[in-house]
Order: sequence, then C-alpha cells, then structure tokens
Amino acid sequence: MMPSMVLSPSGSPAFVFVQPAPRSPITVATQSIRTAAAAQQISAPATDSGSNVWLGAAAAFVGTSAFVAASQQHGQRTLRRGAAANAPDVAAVAPTKSAKTDKEAPVKKTQPPPPPPFDPAKQPGVTLPLLFFDPLGFCKKGDKESFRKYRTAEIKHGRVAMLAALGAVAQHWFRFLGFGQVPSGVQAITTFPGFVGFVALILGAGVVETQLWVEDPNKEPGNFGDPAGIGQYYEEWRNRELNNGRFAMIAIMGIIVAELVTGKDGFDQVWVTTVGDLKPE
Repeated sequence: MMPSMVLSPSGSPAFVFVQPAPRSPITVATQSIRTAAAAQQISAPATDSGSNVWLGAAAAFVGTSAFVAASQQHGQRTLRRGAAANAPDVAAVAPTKSAKTDKEAPVKKTQPPPPPPFDPAKQPGVTLPLLFFDPLGFCKKGDKESFRKYRTAEIKHGRVAMLAALGAVAQHWFRFLGFGQVPSGVQAITTFPGFVGFVALILGAGVVETQLWVEDPNKEPGNFGDPAGIGQYYEEWRNRELNNGRFAMIAIMGIIVAELVTGKDGFDQVWVTTVGDLKPE
C-alpha cells in the first residue's frame, strides 16, 4: 500500500520536508523522496519560499509514482513465484510405465444371464378352455426331462388313438383281404385271422418307432420332419394335433367300453342306437 505523506514547512523558509504519516514504515522510495526534496530546497534561493513548496510537491509526486510502480512489480513477482510453487510437477504426476502396465490387463468376459427355468405352462398344447391342465402335478416347473418324456408319450398315444378311432368306425364297411369273416371291433381278436392281424399291427408299429421315426433329443417331441412337404409344423397346428389326439384318446376308450357293453361296433353305437331311432316328424 502507498503510505500517506504530508508536507510540513520547517522553521527556515528555505527548507520544506516531506514527512510520512504516523505509523507508516520508512521505505527506500520515501527516503529517496526526502533526499531529493532537501537537495532542491538547499540549492534554491532562500527568498523564494513559494517555488520551493511547488518543487517539493513535484518531488513527492515523482517519488510516489516510483513507489507504486515498484509495488506493482513486486506483487507480480510474488504471484509468479506462487503460481510456480503451486504448479504440479509434470514428471512426478505423469504415470511411470513399467513392464506390467505395458501389457493390457485381460478383459473379463461378462457372463450372459442364466436362462429362465423351464416352464411347462408356456409350451404348445396350453389352450382354452383348460389352459395348463395338470391336476396331479406330473410336470413340474424346471423339470424339462420329465416334461419331454410325458409330452412324447402324449403325442404318440394321441396319434395312435386318432388312427384307432378312425378304424373303429371305418371297419364297419371296409375289410382287409382275408379278413372278410372277422367280426368288427374288439371281437376281431377272438378269431385266428384277427389275432394274426393284431400281432402284425404291433410288430409294424414297433419297426416304425424304432427304425423309421426315431425321437431326436435335439428336436421337439414327436418332430419327425415333414415328409409330405405340407409345411404346417408351427404352434397353431401343433396345438391342433395335441387337442385332436387328446380327444381321440377319450373317444377310443368310449368306443371300446360301449362295444363291450352293447356288442355294437363304433358305427352302430351312433347310428343304430341313437340316430337310427330318431323318427321323422
């Protein structure tokens, strides 16, 4: 800060002293101002007291300007030294490379999330009105192997039941060669030709199942390809096959039980007993 100064005339009109204000430290600039003012007043004529006062004031102005300039330079040097002291050491901050850091650390491969547990309620065959119908709890959630075993058996029995129900009705009119005298329905097995035909049917089904249409663990149960090229192996038609197979299993059981009770084949059970008894109005 610039110290405040006052001009005080001495006892002799030839000298005028520049004195600092109280409590202000005497600096080099202030001392130089005093010396210059004293020299000018000594060299001036003793009678010209007014001019001496103006000379002293000019000297004080010059000294004050010099002091301000010196203070600014000192402050700038102080700021530069502080900035240099606070600047980070580049050599110290820069990371040192070593043989270990040169090699990139192995990137850990993120494991994909585990698949959700197997849910039998989301498989084909879950349709209205019963949706997922398993009252006895055979197919448990997460047990894919058991579900596959039961689904394979369901499709197989459904396909056999559809053929059996169709045959139980069609045999009322059609007979294979050599089976003309064989009775219809389950009574056919009681004759020798019928028994031979039944054994041949079992053997043929075994050859087809073990040699031709073999279950592939990498495919869906019952998927034996599309040899006819129909192109209908998608969820809608798979649901239709499952539902028709379920209905056929119930139907063939009803046909067999009704035949054992009434002695009538599959056609007569419907036409003769029910439709045939209806009288036109």
